[in-house]
Amino acid sequence: MLTYSFVAAVSLATPSGAADLPSPPPATNTPELRVERSWEFVIAPYLLAPTIQGDTTIGRLPNTSLDVSPGTIFENLQFGAMGHFEALYDGRFGATLDVAYMDLGSGRTFPRVGGTVSAGVKQLVSEAFFGYRFWKQDSSWLEAYAGGRWWYNQIDVTATVPRNSFSRTITEQWIDPVIGLRGQHFLNDKWSLFGSANVGGFGLVSDFTWGAQAGVGYHFNERWAMHLHYKATGVDYDNGKSGTEAFSYDTVTHGPMAGVAFRF
Repeated sequence: MLTYSFVAAVSLATPSGAADLPSPPPATNTPELRVERSWEFVIAPYLLAPTIQGDTTIGRLPNTSLDVSPGTIFENLQFGAMGHFEALYDGRFGATLDVAYMDLGSGRTFPRVGGTVSAGVKQLVSEAFFGYRFWKQDSSWLEAYAGGRWWYNQIDVTATVPRNSFSRTITEQWIDPVIGLRGQHFLNDKWSLFGSANVGGFGLVSDFTWGAQAGVGYHFNERWAMHLHYKATGVDYDNGKSGTEAFSYDTVTHGPMAGVAFRF
């Protein structure tokens, strides 16, 4: 009523032909709406400098110790591809895929076993997990996950040992069930800590397999981050065959890894 009386008084005092003052627009209260994304995705290529240690049996060859350094791997590396992918729904339900592939060509010479053994090695280790984030506080979280680890090994062997020489290609692949926990804790807006541990196999395929990973992350912004971790994966597998079909692989692959992550 006060506004209307003021406008009316001014109109009466205004000379004829002058423009009327416009009425003020009605006041509106627009609530601030925050829209949360239902889906989040992460793409994270990385580079691993692995050391492979353990024992292996290939065909009729005696059990051979492996101690392959990162320098030997990169010297013989013909092709490699490593990447990590994640999808998260509603901030709780997630799926991850991790792929690490190495083609070491045909020049790798294993330790002498009374002769020489050269082999070209192609190895793919792929992990697929489904997880549930059962605890969250600010940006930090803990997740339980389960899934499988797929091992694929193709070895082209040329061996010369006493009373036995042969050349052949051995292909072994298997999938181990795996369960584990992982989490991330933010120290501040820029730095975070990450850890993951899992076990599997349980004698269903391999006798046992395990994995562990830990490290730090630096977050440039909400989308881009850089990570420096140490990763180790172990497996104890035997295909149960004999003769030229025999294959066992009891190894630990471990080393530093560095990568970038893009979140959208």
